[in-house]
Amino acid sequence: MDRIIFIGISLVISSLMYLAFVAVLKTKRGRDVLGSHWFFHPNAICLWRVIIGLSGATLYFVAGQHALGILLFTISAVLDGVDGLVARECNLTSSFGEEIDPLCDKLTYLPPLVFFAYQGVLSVAGVWVLLAIEASGQFLIRYIIKRFTIFSVAANNFGKIKAVLCFSLIIYCAMLADDLRIPDFSAQMLTLCIILSISSIVFKLIANRFYADILSILNLLCGITGTIFAFQGRYAWASMAILAGQIFDLFDGRMAEKHGGTRFGPWFDDIADLVSFGVCPGLLIILKGNVTIAFLSLGTLYTVAVGFRLWRYLIRDKHDTTIPAGVFNGLPSPAGAMAALGACLFCENPWAIYVIVLVTIYLLVSHVRFVHFGRVILRRLPRTLIVMFGFVIVFVIAYLIKARDSEMLGALLLISFLIYVITSSRFLIPKRSKKPPEGSN
Repeated sequence: MDRIIFIGISLVISSLMYLAFVAVLKTKRGRDVLGSHWFFHPNAICLWRVIIGLSGATLYFVAGQHALGILLFTISAVLDGVDGLVARECNLTSSFGEEIDPLCDKLTYLPPLVFFAYQGVLSVAGVWVLLAIEASGQFLIRYIIKRFTIFSVAANNFGKIKAVLCFSLIIYCAMLADDLRIPDFSAQMLTLCIILSISSIVFKLIANRFYADILSILNLLCGITGTIFAFQGRYAWASMAILAGQIFDLFDGRMAEKHGGTRFGPWFDDIADLVSFGVCPGLLIILKGNVTIAFLSLGTLYTVAVGFRLWRYLIRDKHDTTIPAGVFNGLPSPAGAMAALGACLFCENPWAIYVIVLVTIYLLVSHVRFVHFGRVILRRLPRTLIVMFGFVIVFVIAYLIKARDSEMLGALLLISFLIYVITSSRFLIPKRSKKPPEGSN
């Protein structure tokens, strides 16, 4: 129990430290002060967090000072967000900084993972596989990219998510070492770290303009996989596949906006959305009702509503300048899938499923306004809150994979849907946009 308390206190202290930097950087004087001192330079902060992180690991594993070790490591993890924040706000970004930032991440989270592996908390083979992939990506692949290509060696989204997941895994392993009976899903988290590490390397070797298409194809593959799981009666796994597709869908529009795309990009995006957020949930609705006439009609109607939603966006809403930037006309299809899947997993009463799905269908084809989750809601939340929310999501998903609790997953999907609907109404943008957002709809 003591380590849980240490972790909680450390997260509070680290979050307050991050918020202090945010507050200082909002003022011109604060930016001038931080930008004029070498020890606040982003590259210096990178080195500070390596020193602090290694000191924390030494205190935790060698000296047995768990409280101080957890505090120093948590501060080091939060500083990973501070260096980028200072670099952007003080205009101190550099190619050298882009190269050493991923190296500093690895020097911070890999040593504790190795220690935990040899303490029996993690798989020794799995940690060494991760270490080998990270080392080859940091040195061999980066050398090849710089020597033979014109691609950037800066960390991509997969690398950033992997770093957050590795930091989360270390904190979670510290919780497992306590006396509480916490479910052990560290192996699943380590596997995700390895997958994300490989993805980070692969995406560095691909031209940026293909990023959006690849993410859309991955979303499509998730939809196909979810459909197969649905036919097999593995509804929880089908829902997990669609949730993975939503993560890919969250970034494909942003990648197209940032790096451009191909002429097939919009088609890949719409087909992927239709399969993942229309066909698969519709099939799950039909199978949940044992293919009765009522549920066959309901599932078909839901899939048609998603198809109409996508068609309306592509033909009309996308070109409607009266719709503000970041705002959708009607419920976005990923949110609709979340409601439909949640109803199927959580509700045993057929009438409850009917009501929830019919309300979702109405919202999909309606003109009720909703905001884009990634481009509006996430951008207005403090980075610290996003990172902590990411920790919670990682833990919950890993636990659900371990426990295979379909009802809990359904309840979380419905709660998440309600939170999005309520939050969306408070984040509506009044300004008009010259260019509507691309991506999921």
